[in-house]
Amino acid sequence: MIEIGTDLVLVSRMEKSLQIPGFAERVFSQPERAYCKTTESFAGIFAAKEAYYKALGTGLQLPLNALTVLHDDRGKPYFDGKRSAKLSISHDGDYAVATVLLLE
Repeated sequence: MIEIGTDLVLVSRMEKSLQIPGFAERVFSQPERAYCKTTESFAGIFAAKEAYYKALGTGLQLPLNALTVLHDDRGKPYFDGKRSAKLSISHDGDYAVATVLLLE
């Protein structure tokens, strides 16, 4: 069975959210915070997490910072410990979009 989830995030909205004290720590894992140098990167990873939970179809089962997006040597994103999940993140203008396929 294949499940799919997609999420779209406004980069400008993420910029405002990142100004809220504690937001980044509640939403992003330490490796993600270390990786992200731009608001666009934070928005893309946020979209990926939302898309993952949409693909599961069960809502948020864990805190968002418990699900970690990493990047391989070529910069391709993937979920740490979730081998059956395929992830694509893209950006255009003020938008970040992520699509997740769960292969079972």
